[in-house]
Amino acid sequence: MNDKMKVVGNIYCAGVYGMRLKGSQEYIYVGSAIEINDALSRHNYYLKRGLYNNTNKQILQYYFDLEELIFEVIHESEHKKVKEMSFQEKENLHKALSVLEKFYIEMYRSSCCNTQNEVSKHSSNKDMSTTIKRQKVNSGSNNPNSKYKNKIIAEILWLKINGYKPKQIAEFYKDVNKGYISQIGITKWIHLEPIKPEFVEDIV
Repeated sequence: MNDKMKVVGNIYCAGVYGMRLKGSQEYIYVGSAIEINDALSRHNYYLKRGLYNNTNKQILQYYFDLEELIFEVIHESEHKKVKEMSFQEKENLHKALSVLEKFYIEMYRSSCCNTQNEVSKHSSNKDMSTTIKRQKVNSGSNNPNSKYKNKIIAEILWLKINGYKPKQIAEFYKDVNKGYISQIGITKWIHLEPIKPEFVEDIV
């Protein structure tokens, strides 16, 4: 999956990660996640489709295409059992990681492409209330497909990023058209934050 981008460090943890060029120690992007492997999958999904072109992450796209990009874990959280955490514990971890992420962004301000973004972690709240603005950006109030809930679309996007085919996904979400599933993350809902479905643990 990561053939065009070298990966350094343990990605199966919570923490802060960065992207840099081969032969350089200056990070051009810094981020954080309670599951870094999910963040890596998401970046790969966008990069392999050229979706960072004409965005503030265009420099990542440029060097990814040249196979010069390295994805590296900068800080590994001491919290090892994220899946066993309560909702509040995850929220607290999100906040702690945001502080660390901001620290590293400031440290590499001269080279980071995302220094202009305010660091904020999306809530893991099940009602996905933090994605209302994204819904308006991605679908528009007049879009006939806006009947699909953001949480469902975000879960479908996560499944696609992690290798599930539209036919398989359609088995999980009977009410969503398979053709529409194929467009998610490609021509529709490109900037939606993926969410791992709760049932995945049961089928793996």
